[in-house]
Amino acid sequence: MSTGVSMPGSFDLMSKIFDASTDQAFFSAMETISREIGFERFMVGTQWFDDNGAPVYKIASGYPPGWQRLYAERQYAALDPTVHHCRTSTDAIVWSEDFFAQSGTLHFFEEARSHGLGFGLSVPVHEARGVKTMVSLARDQPISDPREQQQLLAAGKVLASCAHFAHRGLIATEAALAGRPPMSAQESQCLSWVALGKTSAEIGQIMSIAEPTVVFHIKNVMEKLDVKNRSQAIAVAFRLGLLT
Repeated sequence: MSTGVSMPGSFDLMSKIFDASTDQAFFSAMETISREIGFERFMVGTQWFDDNGAPVYKIASGYPPGWQRLYAERQYAALDPTVHHCRTSTDAIVWSEDFFAQSGTLHFFEEARSHGLGFGLSVPVHEARGVKTMVSLARDQPISDPREQQQLLAAGKVLASCAHFAHRGLIATEAALAGRPPMSAQESQCLSWVALGKTSAEIGQIMSIAEPTVVFHIKNVMEKLDVKNRSQAIAVAFRLGLLT
């Protein structure tokens, strides 16, 4: 398992998730990227609604088979507080005893630990029309260093957006892209720096422009790509070839 997170290298890997044209290829890409950014296991679950309004689910899980069987047999999805959180919130969470204790599911957490899933994070991605994805990344070693935790969260958020769009096939086609307003040179530059993990203040210093101007450009990018946040903008831009 990787002991650190190389953000530019990880972003390069994440862009390749969109090359996956089959479930197996998607699984393999997620497995590789998860390990590269510091985790041993992953789970991607996407929910949407069919034409009759019934919920539809698609799961890709690299969790241990024994845990997957137990989880299904005991219907843990109804108990799992990370699932409830990701359905109702857009905030990423780092797993902790306190989080599970607050929901009265510490026994569930202990069982997960016994299967090598003791430490991790879950990232929700919510899109229009009730489409939601939950990406969980897990390992058996604690995330104790605050700096590492922030790096893992940053990488996890981008990976979650990439996984969401790749899993559901919701990225715009080239035909749809043709109908979108083109990005300006400064908008493209700002987006590239965002993809490398830079803050608006840092981008302003690099590009010698005011921070509010950076925020303005990034807001325009998100509107043009029809996304809600920076992580989703990076994911869409990778898929459309706007970032390399």
